[in-house]
Amino acid sequence: MIIVDRCACSILSATGSIAFRNSIILPIPTILNRRKPLKLRSFFPLEIRRGPHLCEIATAGRRDACHCLAFLPARVRPRVGALILLLVVALTGCAGPGASTPTPTKTPEAAGAQPEAETATPPPSSAQGNTNTAVETEQATATPVPGSVARYTGLPLADPSLLQETPVLVCINNDITSRSSHYGLNEADVTYEFIVDGFHLTRLTSLYQSIPAREIGPVRSARWPNIHTTYMFDGILACSGGSDGIRYLLKNEVGFPYLDADSEDPESVTYFFSVGGNYRTRLRTSVDRVRRWMIDMAKTCDVSPLLPYCLEIFNPWLESQKNSPRPLERASFPFSETPKEFWASEATTIRIPYPENNGVEWRYDPASGRYLRFQSGAVHMDQATGRQISSDNVIVVFAEHELTNIVEDSLGTRSVKIHLYGFGDLRVFRNGKVYEGTWRANDQSPPRWLGPGEQPITLKPGRTWIQVVRTSDRISYQ
Repeated sequence: MIIVDRCACSILSATGSIAFRNSIILPIPTILNRRKPLKLRSFFPLEIRRGPHLCEIATAGRRDACHCLAFLPARVRPRVGALILLLVVALTGCAGPGASTPTPTKTPEAAGAQPEAETATPPPSSAQGNTNTAVETEQATATPVPGSVARYTGLPLADPSLLQETPVLVCINNDITSRSSHYGLNEADVTYEFIVDGFHLTRLTSLYQSIPAREIGPVRSARWPNIHTTYMFDGILACSGGSDGIRYLLKNEVGFPYLDADSEDPESVTYFFSVGGNYRTRLRTSVDRVRRWMIDMAKTCDVSPLLPYCLEIFNPWLESQKNSPRPLERASFPFSETPKEFWASEATTIRIPYPENNGVEWRYDPASGRYLRFQSGAVHMDQATGRQISSDNVIVVFAEHELTNIVEDSLGTRSVKIHLYGFGDLRVFRNGKVYEGTWRANDQSPPRWLGPGEQPITLKPGRTWIQVVRTSDRISYQ
C-alpha cells in the first residue's frame, strides 16, 4: 500500500519515507480506534511528520493524534506505477526552497530523494544462520560497514540494513516443561526474564534485530510486562494469545504492532509453525516470518472508506511542539570493551531466587568471557545450537511488582504488573565483575544503566540478559 499526503508531497511505503526540514513527529495509532471507518488496525505502526508543505507518514510505534492525511487504498495498487511518476513531479513543485534539509528518520534520506530509494530491506544473508558457530564466524570474518554497529549488542554488522529493521520481541515459555525446548535464545540481542502468573512462574521475552534467527520458541502468550518492553524498544510483539485483559490492552490501547498466533495464524502455517502436540512447547516462529506478517498487513489494510477525505484531529501537543524535531531512532545501549573506572567487585557466580522451582544461576566462564546459564540447578541449553545459553552481560533490575485483577488462566491466577518505567536499583555483571547503580526507563527509549554521578555503565559488546526481580528479592553473587 502506498500512502500519500493530501498535497501529494510525499510518497511513503510500509518501510520508508521522505523527510523535509522543520517536520515534526506526530504519532497516531490512537486515532485508529477513534475513527471506525478507518480499518487500519491499531497494531499497525504509523507516525506522522508535519512540515510546511506536507503531512508525512512513516512506520513507528507511538500513540497520539494527527492532522490532515489522505490514503490510497490497496485496491488501486495496479496503477501505483503511474501514480508514483505523477507524485515525483508533484513533489518537485510542492516542496519549496525551505524543504531541502532532511530531518533524521529511521531511514535517513536526502530531501527530494527519489521514491525508488524506498525499497524494502533485502532479506539478511543466510550466512548468518541460526547456530552460534555460524554467527560467530560471520562476526569474525565479515567486513563491517563503518558505523554499522548493532544497537543492542555493540557488535559490527556486515549488513547495515539490519539497523533499519524494527526489533522483533517474542514471548517465550519458561515453565519447567519447556526449558528443554528452547530455540533461538543465543541469537537474541536482549532477553528479559520476569515473574508472571501470581508469582509462580517466569516468562522470557527475547529481542531480535541484528541476527535473523530462523527458529524461536516455544512461543507463548503475552503478559503485562510485554507492553512496557515493546514500547521501550519500539518493536513488534509476537505471541500466542493471552488473557482477556491483556488481549484487550494489546488490541485497543497500545500503539505498536502486535502479532497474535491465535488470531492471525490459527493453523500455524504462515507466521508460525508447529512441531508437536504439547501446547506448551509446540509453537515456534522466526524473525523473517514476523516481518512477513508486517509486510502482509501493509498490503491488506483497507482504508478506502476515508477517501477522498482528510482526517483531522486537533492536538495541543502538536501546536506546542512544532519547532521541536525528534528522531525516530531509539537510543543504543552504551558499550565498551573496557568499562569505566568506578568501583566494582568480583562476581563470577550470580544466584537469582525466582519463586518456586525457577531459581537462576549464572557462572562466569573466563575462556569465553561470558556467563553460562543454569535454571533449577540444570544446564540451560539452546536447542537451535546445541550449546548452553550464555550472555556477555547479565543485568539484574529491581522493580515494583503488584497483582492485578486480570485473570491469566482457568485456575484464577492473577496477572503480575511490573513497573518497568521510572527508576530503581540494578546490578550489571560483565567480565566477572559487578557494577552497582540505578536504572531509568520510559516508553520513549530503552532503559539506561547509570553508575555513580549518573555515569552510564557500559556493557560488554555482545548479548545481554535482563533479570527483573522484586525489590524485596535478595540476589547473591561472589
